Parts: sequence; C-alpha cells; structure tokens
Amino acid sequence: MNIGIDIDDTITNTYETLIPMVAINYGMNIEEMFKKLPSYKMITGTLPDYEKFQHKYYDTVAKLVPIRPGAVEVINKLKEQGHRIIFISARHYGEYTDPYKLSYDYLVDKGFKFDKLIVNTPNKAKECVLENIDLFIDDNTLNCKAVKNRGIATLQMNTIFTEGSKQIRHVNDWDEVYKIVQEMYAA
Repeated sequence: MNIGIDIDDTITNTYETLIPMVAINYGMNIEEMFKKLPSYKMITGTLPDYEKFQHKYYDTVAKLVPIRPGAVEVINKLKEQGHRIIFISARHYGEYTDPYKLSYDYLVDKGFKFDKLIVNTPNKAKECVLENIDLFIDDNTLNCKAVKNRGIATLQMNTIFTEGSKQIRHVNDWDEVYKIVQEMYAA
C-alpha cells in the first residue's frame, strides 16, 4: 500500500506548540486562545505582521515540536511490512527558509523511515493521485475531503483543533491507524 502522511499535527503536535508562542508574542492569554480553538487560517489572517512572526520563529519551532505518541513506531512498522511511506506537507518557503531540508532532517532525526518527502504542496489531493496513494492521513478537514473526493481512503487525525466532518473517518492515535491499515491490507 502507498500511504501518504501529513506532518504538522498528524505526526506532531505543532499547533499546540505554536499557540503559546503566538499568545506570548502578541500579548494574548494562552488559556483564552486555547478555549477559542483558533484555526491556523484565523491566526494567519487576523494577527498583524504575522508573516514577520513566521519568518522569525517557524524554523525554530518546527525543530522543537514533539512527535505524537506512537507515530514513529507505527510508521516504521508499516514501512517494515512493505508499505510505501510518503510524507506530504504544505510547508512552504513563505513560512520556512528551506521547508524540504528542515522537514527531512526532522524526520530523520526523530527516527522515521520513509520513501519520499513532498513539501510546498497546497494541493495534497493532486499529489496523492500523482503518487498513487491508497491511504492518506491528515489533520486538516479540507485536505481530507479533497483527497477523499478523489476516491482515496482517508483518515483524519483528531487534534484539539480538528474541525470534524462526518464524511471522514477519524482516528485519535497512531495505534488506531495501525489497526485500520492492517484491516485494509488484509481485505
């Protein structure tokens, strides 16, 4: 099976790490921000000079973000079972100095085994088709819907910020992902 996997908030807890930094930088109350369950789009679209914040902090934050429990173990186990692992990320040059190198180094440093890394892609559905993906895993509802609309099995990783959709199958952790892949592969 070809498995496409997002990075931020799918294998990591990026947003949970970023929100406190945004709150501190902009003089906001961290607890209040978390209560509002802000979206990435809301933050980037409403905060003044957010681009400057991105350029100043994103490269550093991306290196510090914790991995979600079980992500390395499950993904490596899937790779060892013969599945092709392709990380597909929207990380781009507007946010990062070198999104490919930053992401590649992070994945390798954390111990992930994978076949390919794709960054700077706003259209993950198109990439999934081009890479012949059988299963796509992402936290973003719009990405999941777009990929599912291409006829590709899709799992949405739940986070504290996930906007749920009844059209998409949700998972809470990487053990759940592993069980689903085993069921799919056995069928």
